Amino acid sequence: MAVKSKAKPSKLASASHATRQSSMNGAKQATPKQVGKPNSSILSFFKKAEGSEQYDAGLFIQEKSSNGFSVSGAENLRSGLGEEEADVDNDERFNESESPVKRRKLSVEGENDRQSAQVHARKSGPFVEDSDSDEEDEKLVTEDSALTIPKTPSLAESVDRPSPLVESVHATIKTEESLPGLPVLIKEETSYGGDLEDFKDFNDAEDFDEDLFEDGDEFMERRYMEEQARLEAEESGPSCPICSVDLSGISEQDAGVHVNNCLDGNPTPLPETKKASPRAHTPNGDKVSSPNQFKKPVRAPRPAQPSPFTLGEPSTHGGSAFNKLMAGHAEDAAWAEAAASEHSSRGKPSYQRTCPFYKILPGMFICVDGFRYGAVQGCHAYFLSHFHSDHYIGLTSSWSHGPIYCSRATANLVRQQLRVDPKYVVDVEFDETFEVPGTKGVQCTMIPANHCPGSSLYLFEKTVGKKPNGESKVQRVLHCGDFRACRDHIKHPLLMPDVQDKLTGKTKEQKIDVCYLDTTYLNPKYAFPSQESVITACADMCVSLSKSSPDESDGWETMKRQRAGEGMVKFVQREAKVEETTEPSDGKDKDSMKIEKNPHTSQQILSTDNNSKRGRLLVVVGTYSIGKERICLGIAKALNSKIYAPTGKQRIVAALEDEELNSYMTTDPRAAQVHMTPLFEIRSDTLDDYLRDYFPHFTRAVGFRPSGWNYRPPNSRFLESPTVQTVLNGDNWKSNYSMKDLTPQRGSTSRASCFGVPYSEHSSFRELTMFCCALRIEKIIPTVNVGSAKSRERMKAWFERWTVDRRKNGLWKLPDDGSW
Repeated sequence: MAVKSKAKPSKLASASHATRQSSMNGAKQATPKQVGKPNSSILSFFKKAEGSEQYDAGLFIQEKSSNGFSVSGAENLRSGLGEEEADVDNDERFNESESPVKRRKLSVEGENDRQSAQVHARKSGPFVEDSDSDEEDEKLVTEDSALTIPKTPSLAESVDRPSPLVESVHATIKTEESLPGLPVLIKEETSYGGDLEDFKDFNDAEDFDEDLFEDGDEFMERRYMEEQARLEAEESGPSCPICSVDLSGISEQDAGVHVNNCLDGNPTPLPETKKASPRAHTPNGDKVSSPNQFKKPVRAPRPAQPSPFTLGEPSTHGGSAFNKLMAGHAEDAAWAEAAASEHSSRGKPSYQRTCPFYKILPGMFICVDGFRYGAVQGCHAYFLSHFHSDHYIGLTSSWSHGPIYCSRATANLVRQQLRVDPKYVVDVEFDETFEVPGTKGVQCTMIPANHCPGSSLYLFEKTVGKKPNGESKVQRVLHCGDFRACRDHIKHPLLMPDVQDKLTGKTKEQKIDVCYLDTTYLNPKYAFPSQESVITACADMCVSLSKSSPDESDGWETMKRQRAGEGMVKFVQREAKVEETTEPSDGKDKDSMKIEKNPHTSQQILSTDNNSKRGRLLVVVGTYSIGKERICLGIAKALNSKIYAPTGKQRIVAALEDEELNSYMTTDPRAAQVHMTPLFEIRSDTLDDYLRDYFPHFTRAVGFRPSGWNYRPPNSRFLESPTVQTVLNGDNWKSNYSMKDLTPQRGSTSRASCFGVPYSEHSSFRELTMFCCALRIEKIIPTVNVGSAKSRERMKAWFERWTVDRRKNGLWKLPDDGSW
């Protein structure tokens, strides 16, 4: 029985739901049911639709043109909100929560008003809902009256008619928009910086299709680390997480005892395992399987992708226009092929991958950072630029495809972390030229890359003929790997554009024929500040915060007062309110810990009962497995503190053989104010949890997430196709950084604040421009962001601009004041 109610139907009930319930409940209560003739075939159905004026059942729902009423759920919702409100005492309503859904009976007096209202109503009604039987589709009957489905128009008539489904959705959306009480979306800032309004248009700026870097360097690094761990797990057995000793063949009990002893600092030797002889026999006389039969088969090297470049070719500005056009088409085709091959080989093993042309040096038999492709046909030497997983991925303990050349720090990590057979690892000294065996006379010189510890640039030189004057013609190829360009690179004797001949004393030009360039930040909006300015700002802030009580005269407190009038009022007031909410001490335990509710966020924070002193500051810096050590060292020097890192990171730092860094390291976390932690793990919400582990020894924490992706350019900087001279010499492009630029991230509290700082170990856009405009580089081959044709075109446009600027204005000169 229908229940009368003055309450409005739920605004969240969908029209289709109301239609379905109405039809199903009405059909089930109907007596008797009329049996319709089922369609014998789809052809007979269409014939009936076109030839009959009326029929009992059909596939589509259509509104009556004159005296009928709509079967649309959206129309029911609309009428329920309007006319039913006025006639609630005379007409029955349905209640969704307490009784079955039923259509109310229409009175005769209200039909005329209903018909006039339907003239302006949207036509709606999609396909009939599926029923339990064919009979229920023939006739829909309610409790009080039968509802006969009107005739369906022919297909020709319905072609020009708007989709009933679309009309119904539009009607429902408009109805819901008119309902009061809908929750309103709240837009909130992600930081407390009032000056962030300057960047309101930044997110709309067009950018590279940087799929690999959409979550920043730390996400890319973590993805490659996980893939590398998977490869190593496939090719090696279990090992101790502390001492990395192989636990293959050891029982779980003995392995557990060994790991526990290592954790306690008292490692014990493993029990000797008895290895069965390959020729041993079982009691039944069967031969024992040899371990060698489970080794992976030796696969033939795969040929690399053909390179569109050859040694000794003329420069791009020489030759006819036809030759330039054909060369450009060949390069574009090679890039497209490389991108397609990389995409199709995702998830495949190395022996099914094809090494792209930008990983190999044509005519030199050398492959750089291409270990994920296994053995490459024609490559007799493999070079590793640095120990980041996106460059060494594929290099595992089973490597046997050729010698690996790298710096001493990188070689130590390759042997220690990846367990590569030492006979394949060749240590190379910086700035010492040597001939690479098996390359037909290629000489190599390794140059510091200013990236992470042990990172390298490689300059390859090979004689390819003779000049007209009889001198040897040398092809010079520079592979940058990952690097941050600096003054030392421009002034390096093997890279500088003009050198003095040792015999004649005359100055002659020195050029680089091909440069494989790290193009991670080849975008005008990433002209971020220098590492030194970022380190100085972070260190100065930490020194100010490390004082036991606020010093109104120091730089950080002064900056906060100045910034309070520029949009940081909320941040300052928040600190004051949190301090006021601290309960007074009861005298029982001065350093007892309690948890307070942050009035501005849902995060819980720590506090002490001692309001007169701020307690000791803990600085947590996000790092990679290797990298970001320089900012940790700078802050530790300013605080005169030690640096703590987990056991795994300690082993990596020891392998770097950096005496200065080793002198600051400690294994006691409470003896160091500076802690290293994985970059992808440090966030505002996790920093307070990290502090809780060391409370009350440390009562406050500051975290830093150093990455170039944190940089936001000023609004006054013109980013759309700036001129090369403006980028090189414009004061607005010389980015500075100080404490006033440090803005806490959302979720930070006065006890635990996290800061994203634009500290990068890659070259900024301006530094790439200075590097390529100060050196004589004939050809540039990008190595990052090459998977998208759009990004390749943008980078190519900048390469051409740099070349044109060098011809027009000459080489860019380093400033005499020593700046960069």
